[in-house]
Amino acid sequence: MMMTVQMEGANLRQNTQSSEHMATRWNQQSLWIIVVIYGSQFVGCGNLFLLIIRLVDAPPQMPPHIHIVYRPSDPMNKVIAKKVRKESNELEILKLLNATQPKSDHVISLLDSFQGHSRTWAILPKMESIADCVEFAPEELESKVVQVCLGLIEGLAYLHRFCIAHRDIKPHNLLVDSDFCLKIIDFDIAMQVKDEDEEVADQCGTKGWIAPEIEKKVMYSPIKADRWSCGHVLLYLLDKSRKDHLPLRAIARKLDVDNPKQRPSLLEWCNSFSQPLSGVGNIWNGDERKLSRSRRNSREVDGEDMPPNAKKRKLNGSP
Repeated sequence: MMMTVQMEGANLRQNTQSSEHMATRWNQQSLWIIVVIYGSQFVGCGNLFLLIIRLVDAPPQMPPHIHIVYRPSDPMNKVIAKKVRKESNELEILKLLNATQPKSDHVISLLDSFQGHSRTWAILPKMESIADCVEFAPEELESKVVQVCLGLIEGLAYLHRFCIAHRDIKPHNLLVDSDFCLKIIDFDIAMQVKDEDEEVADQCGTKGWIAPEIEKKVMYSPIKADRWSCGHVLLYLLDKSRKDHLPLRAIARKLDVDNPKQRPSLLEWCNSFSQPLSGVGNIWNGDERKLSRSRRNSREVDGEDMPPNAKKRKLNGSP
């Protein structure tokens, strides 16, 4: 397959092997190479460079702001390069969460970031989305659905501990690694609020996964709206996996109610756990147990169309 490479205005046509070899001569550890994308461009800042290689006639695999990349020194380790919108808090939120200890196993890690000519780029681990698992690996998901659901609850509770509302919880924004440890991704429209009672008026999220109060276009609490989306995803996963897990289904139904004030706090629930999880037990009915944590390294991230504009907000690192 032929490819076009654009490097500082010089257009060249050659085979994949020679193009990648030429790219490695530009830099070593500081160069990210992108493969299978829509267009060709070369961007850089200081000693950090992003070489985008366009495969001619290759079918589109990802949205135009999401690319698969690797370093010349480690070509087998593919990760994700994402263009971050100027109006978004995504990079600031990821940096805040990266600097926080202990980290959550269920929130995606920021591997690297740098400023290009027109955009900031975030480098993130690469994994499979829950949406893909539902479509292409339903049997495997069925055997791991309880673990995945608990990972979502714990990951979202961790974000809410820092008053960070995700505002777009859905299967496409949930990834799993090789051990089915769930990771929450795509903080493009996420925001940090003062507390769970702070309300906003902007409408954002994905239709079918947003809380009723957002659909009604009224003032709403982003934290409480997250709880509804969490419950909705839990019910979706349980239904798709044909798992009649009564404790998890009970949790999901409590979160999926129309009245935001009746949705229980995920953070308070997770903080109440006192014993290791050997089974879920009667959660919220007296037998509350601690969620298990998979402490394995992350390997990736997101691929959805850009959501609506969301304004930046200064972040507070205190929980």
